Amino acid sequence: MEWPLNNRDGWRRCRKPDGMEADIFCASDPVTGSGCYLLVKNGACAVVDAGCFPLPAPALSGHAPAFLPVFLTHGHCDHISALNSLRERFPVLAVCSRACSEEIQDTKANMSRRMEAFLYYKSNETKLTPYAPFRCGPADLCFEEEIRFLLGGWRLHMKRLPGHTPGSSLIFLDSALFSGDYLLPGERVVTRLPGGSQEQYETYTRPWLQTIADGTWIYPGHGREFQMCGEARRFHEL
Repeated sequence: MEWPLNNRDGWRRCRKPDGMEADIFCASDPVTGSGCYLLVKNGACAVVDAGCFPLPAPALSGHAPAFLPVFLTHGHCDHISALNSLRERFPVLAVCSRACSEEIQDTKANMSRRMEAFLYYKSNETKLTPYAPFRCGPADLCFEEEIRFLLGGWRLHMKRLPGHTPGSSLIFLDSALFSGDYLLPGERVVTRLPGGSQEQYETYTRPWLQTIADGTWIYPGHGREFQMCGEARRFHEL
């Protein structure tokens, strides 16, 4: 089959770690700026953060995987907006923390009930963007705090790190780190949304982020990929 190429159908080819076998593509939601990542390796594929409805499904057209792993960094609506659509088209295996699974099933916790007001605030109260509330069914595979395993050729490590949401996780997929709404370029972590906790971020998440080695390729939930470095550490006070 023909996989999405750079700037085709809204997908951008990302830079990746040296020696990483998988190719990484990203599509950004034009409304929220949230990134959806598609990884392709030896004919297999995986999705990190199923946002950008309806972009992920066309990117997989013509491909009938035995199952499609979808890994979620957290349960906010802009990172799960294509999950229901993907489940209608493919045998999805959604993987996330148990707390995240609870988030995606609730319109308050997943922020879809409040997204119109949030986007209006982000526009400096100049633009009203319609956003219909929605919920998703529970994840197919959940973990409490941490999980490591091989899944369909993907080497996976997911670690729950609360603060942004109770179910927020960082995802190491092969040698790439997907950080969700932590480590956003030019934007500090937000802990004031429903379920967020500055105390939990300071207690559990910041110390873990401080252990990320310089040079690690990071793929954030908003913005472009980058390598961990002194500048990023200073900005995020790590």
